[in-house]
Amino acid sequence: MRNSVCQSCGMPLKSVEMLGTDINGYRIEDYCRYCFIDGQFTSNVTMDEMIKLCAKFVQNENRESVIKNMRIQFPTLKRWARKEDTQNEYHKSINKVLDYINDHLNEKPDLDTLSQIANVSPFHFHRIFKAIIGENLGGYVQRLRLEFVARQLRTTDDSLDKLSEKVGYNSQQALSKAFKKHFGIPPSVYKITKGEWNKYRVLDLSPRICKINSKHVIYIRVMDEYGSTESYSEAWKKLYTYAVLSGLFSKDSESLGVSFDDPSITEAEKCRFYACISIDQHVKPKGIFGYKELDGGLYAIFTLKGHYRELHNLYKLIIFIWLPESKYKLRKGVFYEKYLNNPHLVAEEEILTEVYIPIKE
Repeated sequence: MRNSVCQSCGMPLKSVEMLGTDINGYRIEDYCRYCFIDGQFTSNVTMDEMIKLCAKFVQNENRESVIKNMRIQFPTLKRWARKEDTQNEYHKSINKVLDYINDHLNEKPDLDTLSQIANVSPFHFHRIFKAIIGENLGGYVQRLRLEFVARQLRTTDDSLDKLSEKVGYNSQQALSKAFKKHFGIPPSVYKITKGEWNKYRVLDLSPRICKINSKHVIYIRVMDEYGSTESYSEAWKKLYTYAVLSGLFSKDSESLGVSFDDPSITEAEKCRFYACISIDQHVKPKGIFGYKELDGGLYAIFTLKGHYRELHNLYKLIIFIWLPESKYKLRKGVFYEKYLNNPHLVAEEEILTEVYIPIKE
């Protein structure tokens, strides 16, 4: 037999009786009879679903190793190779689009420009964008604009008229109307009293102020593709596996979490969170694994000791209490987190996280 394993599930094909059949009932050498009968696949599943299904039949102590090997082998199998290549290209293209949108929030999204960046036709762009991001293009851009305005209202003296120009609204009235629809209250009352957050003063608000060098990072987006706390863990596993197998991981690599939204405002499940590993060189993006260079500069670095669930409160304290009382302002740049220890190896109260806030005097 030409292929020694089924090109769908990876099962060894040891005899003719194990082979699947074509539309005429003849044996074929590509697939086993459990995956392919009478010219059709027996189930319409994704590659990840097939791996999970196969993993159920592995009961020994090497289960994790077997699953890891399947994640390496399956993308090379005939059934998944073409699909995987297509999906990888889509993810790489949408990553470029997200970077462009983030840098041009004041411009109306131009479908032709974005589809050219993604290298797909305008006809297919909306479908691909929503499938990967989980939101349509218009709603996604509007949400980013309004969350940017919300942060500026609480941390700067910018007028609503000035902010409407910054984010591409025709007038202050148009921005106010959209803002109220999104947040439920008009911009004029979108504020928070210090008293509401004083109860969280137990969190450390004494940062180090440091100049940080730029960083090369590879990343994987954690969004609707994963969707839950458990899937954050799955994303990190994929990223570390890729970094190690690609020879990019070193003893100096750092585990970082980058947020391209304001984590003090954005709901966690909608936050554009990227799980990142720092590397020592520029690399080309590959499928779901992107590359970015995080700008260096002046940062306020806060340390959180305890569970990650406290990060949201820490961000709010930083933005709404520490920043107004300090001599600093936010500058253009991304917030990011550095994870100093493994949460699976230490007690919950011993988890250490550094939060990096880009600032200027």
